Amino acid sequence: MVRLALIGCGAIGSTIASMVEDMPEIESIYLYDRSKRMEKGLARSLKKGRILEDIVEIIERSDLVIEAASQEAAKKYAPVALEKGKSVLILSVGALVDRPFRERIEEIARRRHRKIYLASGAIAGIDGVCAAATAKIEEVMLNTIKPPEAFRQSSYVLDHKINLNAIVKPTVLFEGSAAEAVTHFPQNINVAAALSLAGIGFERTRVRIIADPNTNRNIHKLLVKGDFGVLEIEVRNVPSPKNPKTSYLAALSAVSAIRKIAGNVWVGV
Repeated sequence: MVRLALIGCGAIGSTIASMVEDMPEIESIYLYDRSKRMEKGLARSLKKGRILEDIVEIIERSDLVIEAASQEAAKKYAPVALEKGKSVLILSVGALVDRPFRERIEEIARRRHRKIYLASGAIAGIDGVCAAATAKIEEVMLNTIKPPEAFRQSSYVLDHKINLNAIVKPTVLFEGSAAEAVTHFPQNINVAAALSLAGIGFERTRVRIIADPNTNRNIHKLLVKGDFGVLEIEVRNVPSPKNPKTSYLAALSAVSAIRKIAGNVWVGV
């Protein structure tokens, strides 16, 4: 039986908790959120939900720590969990664009003999990119297309004084490296981080971010070229009903990962 610690009780965290608690392998789900209202609200909706005041005690009582909150939460709690001898599942994969942080948690994981699991998020084909990267990849291009509303309150949009209400046709908001994209759009583009780590790195992976008022989907178009051939994938995601900035598939990818970690069969190694 597996005891989970879930950090983040928002749109993604609540979806994960509600879906995994029916798995027979899951014994309990310890909940933590900065908002005690959200934490208690989610606990009331779960049969296996548990609340403790101390985050360190939550981590110590768990077998797997799941970060479903933010890059800041990943940076704060992943090292603590690993030092406590717990494996971690990180959804805010963009946090790993910070190389010192990435190297730090990798060192702790090696020393403590634990695993760092990175969710694939709202994109498909990560397994293929990982395989292609064992040979030579020449090019990785990611086009992310979302409704303008998905970018509201984005620091990049605010800093560049982009009027989202004035967008009447598909408009490129940003084009550059994945390193820049993850930094400027931390709540929108974790898929670029996962793709970079699977493939040719944050600097060589190219990203184009488009606001399209004519779509109600979060769309990711992936192009990869290399010795293996050409990989082209388009995913038209349904936005999370609780948070349009993220996709429903992002939560489902974490549910799938938990099922694999807690179970005995891992499809797609």
